[in-house]
Amino acid sequence: MQMNEKFRFIIYVLPLILCSITTVVISIIIGLIGHFFYWLFFDSFGRSTKRAKRKLKWTNNQRDDEYYVIIIGTGFSGLGTAIKLNQLGMDNYILIERNAHLGGTWYANQYPGCACDVPSNLYSFSFEPNPNWSYYFGRQPEIQDYLEHCADKYHVRRHIHFNRTVTQLKWIEDRQLWQVTTESNSGEKVFYSRSVILGSGPLSNEAYPKDIKGIDKFEGEMCHTAKWNKSFDFVNKRVAVIGTGASAIQAVPEIQKMGVSQLLVFQRTPPWVIPRLDRRITDWEKNVLKRFPIIQKLIRVMIYWGAESIALSFVYRWPLRVINQLLAKYNLTREVKDPELRKKVTPTWEFGCKRMLLTNEWYSTLQKTNVKLVTNRIREIKAHSIVTHDGDEYPVDIIIWSTGFQVQTFPLPVYGVNGCSLTEQWSETLQAYRGATVPNFPNLYILLGPNTGLGHTSVVIMIESQINYIAEAFLYMDKYNLKSLEVNREAHDNFNQTVQLKSKKTVWLSGGCHSWYQDAKGNNSTIWPDFTWIYILLMKTFDYENYICHK
Repeated sequence: MQMNEKFRFIIYVLPLILCSITTVVISIIIGLIGHFFYWLFFDSFGRSTKRAKRKLKWTNNQRDDEYYVIIIGTGFSGLGTAIKLNQLGMDNYILIERNAHLGGTWYANQYPGCACDVPSNLYSFSFEPNPNWSYYFGRQPEIQDYLEHCADKYHVRRHIHFNRTVTQLKWIEDRQLWQVTTESNSGEKVFYSRSVILGSGPLSNEAYPKDIKGIDKFEGEMCHTAKWNKSFDFVNKRVAVIGTGASAIQAVPEIQKMGVSQLLVFQRTPPWVIPRLDRRITDWEKNVLKRFPIIQKLIRVMIYWGAESIALSFVYRWPLRVINQLLAKYNLTREVKDPELRKKVTPTWEFGCKRMLLTNEWYSTLQKTNVKLVTNRIREIKAHSIVTHDGDEYPVDIIIWSTGFQVQTFPLPVYGVNGCSLTEQWSETLQAYRGATVPNFPNLYILLGPNTGLGHTSVVIMIESQINYIAEAFLYMDKYNLKSLEVNREAHDNFNQTVQLKSKKTVWLSGGCHSWYQDAKGNNSTIWPDFTWIYILLMKTFDYENYICHK
């Protein structure tokens, strides 16, 4: 490091880092105090144990093709729900999985470099800590193995129907049941269920750009990162990666190492990139965590409250946001020396407006001799090339689409009361009460539904909160012998108005970008616009007064 750069770091960057660390430390201290009071008010004096002993007493008098619950998906959402049902003493449920293996998005996404951008100790179930993580940030194979372990330990696997796709959900009013139509290689099969839980999540169906012509005319090899083709041979090939989002920044460095002759990276908008403070976990550390589980729980709590401090920047717009952006910009300036490339990879919107990306290899990979960043928009795909709007044509052998998921659409046909279509009800924007229930669709619960995604911490926190809420709803139905629950329209609308008002001042709507967090009208339909601990408290109990009950 040259002398002037050292001086700049000490005078300019070090104070910013110290301010950021101080904020995190204060957040952790306040959080630990809050954690104690949470335990005191909710879990002390045996109350937690008493809640855990509650069981569903629902009588098993249905037909052979009827279930108490049908769960769609076997990722964190689906498996977590099934585990909760087992704890409640309910065995009459099934999970429907379209793939041959469980894991959801962590099975589907097997592209090289696939990893989680949330620390492993936080991106896991709170009730099932894993002392064997190999890295601070979990890689896809280990996360997949973790979910397989959970399915076996909690006896969920026998409930799963693999290689079966749900094609339609229809509410049968006279029976107060959901009709679930599925398809597999063996043909169509219909199931019936008292309740349905959509656990497939928003990142389950890959998306392709609609403004690029000729995608189907390409004669080379092509795949999406969400459906990776392991048979591709990249050696001496001209490869194009389209997109610079979370998947691309992980896949591109790995593809570059595979002996490609040329790697073209097509970028629409540059992301804000920060270093991934990752490392391998030693065997000694693993043994300590195995012998003293309380240490891992403490680490998880500290990571959680440290991450919560980011909401001060993204949601409440504290000056911390300026510090974070300056640090991200310093990282960019330090790693990218070429002024022209630096200009291309510098975002024009605020840090956090789009998903912040963690990587140590993105900028260095873009500066490799066989890598070229293309910022002109793609006009069309030809048989063996890509043409941009300025007329440049790039010959390619392989195209990798890293263009995200269908977050703002809901492809599954769902018909509720009086044949009401969920697709039509959500035609303008996706909305749900507390992200979990929707008017006109009784006994239908959505995990990671509208406005329950996160931009700063682990979505598993939200999933567990929603599962708790659904369990409380089931217990309430069981206690009063109810057949169905449907959220009140007024409560639903008031909740969503509050969410949108809260969102207006957040970085996701006022940060100067348009992202997949927003619908066509610019509303926030994806992100929870507050601290996650507020959502945890919100979902702690079931608010029956906001539901229409049917016996």
